[in-house]
Amino acid sequence: MSELTIKLIIILIPGVLSTLTFGKLILHKEWSSFRFTLYSVLFGIITYLILQIIINLLNLISIFDIANLTIWDNLNDATSIPYREVIWASIISILVAFIAAKIENNKIINKLANQLGISGKYGDENLYSMFLNSKEVEFIYLRDIKNQLTYHGWVKSFSENDNISEIRLSDVAVYNYGDSELLYEIAEVYLSLKKEEIIIELANLKEDE
Repeated sequence: MSELTIKLIIILIPGVLSTLTFGKLILHKEWSSFRFTLYSVLFGIITYLILQIIINLLNLISIFDIANLTIWDNLNDATSIPYREVIWASIISILVAFIAAKIENNKIINKLANQLGISGKYGDENLYSMFLNSKEVEFIYLRDIKNQLTYHGWVKSFSENDNISEIRLSDVAVYNYGDSELLYEIAEVYLSLKKEEIIIELANLKEDE
C-alpha cells in the first residue's frame, strides 16, 4: 500500500464516520459497496467544506487568524497528512450525520417536494416500515393468516428483509382468527412471519381503553 493511498484513507475517515452514523440512525436496506463509498465521499466533501466555511467566518470576524485547509492544496503530496484537519472534520461529521438523519427521518425533502407538486413519493423505505414508523401507530391488531391467530398489542420494535417481517409486541392478547375468542394474554411476544401471511390493522385506542 503506497503512502498516497494511506493518506487518502485517513482523509476519508470523516466521510466514513458520518456514513456509518447516518446508517445507524435511519431505516434502510443493506447498502452496496458502491453506495457506501459514494456516501462516504459525499459526506466527506460536505464535512470539509463546512470546516472551511467555519475557518473563513472566524477569519472574517477577526476572532482568530487561521490558515485555510491544507487538504485542498496538498492532496497529491503523500508526505503531508493534515491530521488536525481530519480530527476537526471527524467531529463535524457526527453533527452532519445527525442533521442528515433528521432530514431523512422527517421526510423533509419529500414533504417539500409534495408541497411544490414535484413528487408524490413518501420516502425510500417501503410501506411496512413507513406504516409502523408512523407516530399514530402504537396499538395494533396483527392477523396471522396461516396460523389463524390475531395478536393485539403495542408495537415495541420491528424489522424486515425481502421475505420476512419481524415485530415485537408488548401487553399482548392473542385471539382466535375466526371468531375472535380470547385464547391467552402475554407480556411480550416476538413474531417472524412471511409478509404475504399477515395483515396489520391500527387499533382503536378508545375501544381498547
